[in-house]
Formats: sequence, structure tokens, C-alpha cells
Amino acid sequence: MRYDFHCHSHFSDGALSPEALIDYAIDKEIDVLALTDHDSTGGLESAREQIKAIGASLRLLNGIEISALTEFGEIHIVGLDIDAENEGLKRTLAIQQKNRWSRVEEYDVKLAKIGVKGILQEVRNQAVEVATRPHIARAIVNLGFAKDMDQAFKRYIGKKGRIKVSKSWVPMAEAIDLIRQAGGISVLAHPTRYPLSNRKLSLLIESFKCEGGNAMEMAYPSLNRDKSDWLKIHREKNGLLASSGSDFHYPNLRWTDLGRFPNLDPSIPHVKDELIK
Repeated sequence: MRYDFHCHSHFSDGALSPEALIDYAIDKEIDVLALTDHDSTGGLESAREQIKAIGASLRLLNGIEISALTEFGEIHIVGLDIDAENEGLKRTLAIQQKNRWSRVEEYDVKLAKIGVKGILQEVRNQAVEVATRPHIARAIVNLGFAKDMDQAFKRYIGKKGRIKVSKSWVPMAEAIDLIRQAGGISVLAHPTRYPLSNRKLSLLIESFKCEGGNAMEMAYPSLNRDKSDWLKIHREKNGLLASSGSDFHYPNLRWTDLGRFPNLDPSIPHVKDELIK
């Protein structure tokens, strides 16, 4: 059985519509898919309708990827098999989405002061529901202020870029609790991608577990053997389940694709055992 518990549609920063994503998943022979857009469940209904319309056997899990703040900085928490109609979750996602658009407005003002104008309207032309930094980077490219998105990040909005805008995400504990209240499994997404030392990452994982987190991603693109072995130790130490996902955004990339991630030792307790019964 092929599965992928982390992917995105154009309701956040993915390239494909939910309908096109479902078609792509079927083409890749995926059996179980979790759609986990950033701070949005808006694509789930369209994805489910597409499955019904084409009579596919693909099973779709309701998912989310919530941006959260910790003492170690921003992290992402995936929620799997959630009730997308949970009122508490819906209220918080509405606030997160509003905060995202406020950030775009602030980026627009600051970029305009250095001559990079028209960003807000260009992002509005792109975004379906959730505005993200990739939307801003693409707007910068579309308006001719950078040759590609990498340059847009490096020059303007990345870690070492000229423009800084603060983040207003929910605390990690609140994000975990929201997923729990919505009946889902909370997963610490791609832990080795955060700019943390091993010591701080180990403390983050411990804190995630202490706040009620259920699992962490153990198989995803760009994860090397040494980091994978390190994660195995800390997963076991904290009694977390493993999860696997491609973090798919765009088709036809050489280094990643939907359903493509390293295989894990089948003896490792995995969220799939809770989700696929």
C-alpha cells in the first residue's frame, strides 16, 4: 500500500488544484493521501468531490499543517485525520489566515520603500486562500525584481534578506491541543529542517511530546542517513510514533515527488497503523 501523509495544494503554497492533486496521486498509484495545506482545510471538499467524480478508490485523509511558535522559533505541526468542521480549529485557522495576509501587507509596505512595488496586488492575483512567503517570492519574480524565487528569498525575504516581518502564529501547545480536539494525530513536521542545533532540536522534540504531541516525521525528502539515525534515537526516547510524507508542492521535480520518501524499518511504530485499518 502506498501512502503520503504530507502534501499541499494551491489552497496554500502548492502548485496543483485539489482536483489536479488527486489526479496526480492516482497517476502515482497512491492509495492513501493526507492533504495538509498550511493553515487551511479549504481544499479538502474539492479533493473529495474529485475522488467521487472519477470513481477512484483513493482514500483521502483530512489534514492540516499549522504554523506554530515555540521558544526555539517557528515550527510546523501536521494534523492527520482531523474533523475539518471542528469549530475551535476553524476559528483558529481563520485567525492564522488573517495574520498571514497582514504579513503580506507589511511585506508590501517595506518592499515598496526600497522600490519593490506592487507585491500585495500580485499576491492577491495568485493566492487561492492562504498567503505564504513563496507567494511573495513569486510576486517579486513576476514583477521583475528577481530572476527566480531563490534570488527573491536571498535578496529580499529570506533569513538573510533585506526585509524582516514578525510572525504571529499560535503557540505550539495550542496547535497540538486544537488537533487533539479535532480528533486528529499531531505530527512534528520535518524536524531536521529547522535551523537548530542537535541539543535544541532534542529539547524541541521533548517539549512537543510533553505538550501532548503524538508523532514526528521520520521519512521525508532531503533527510540523510545520519540525521535519520539521530531521529530514530529521539523518537524512541520520547515514545513518539513515526510519520512519512513527501511535503509535495510541485510536480516534476528531480529531488522529490508525491509518495517519494525513504522507507522506514517496519518495526518502528507508525501513524499508518493508526490511520489505515
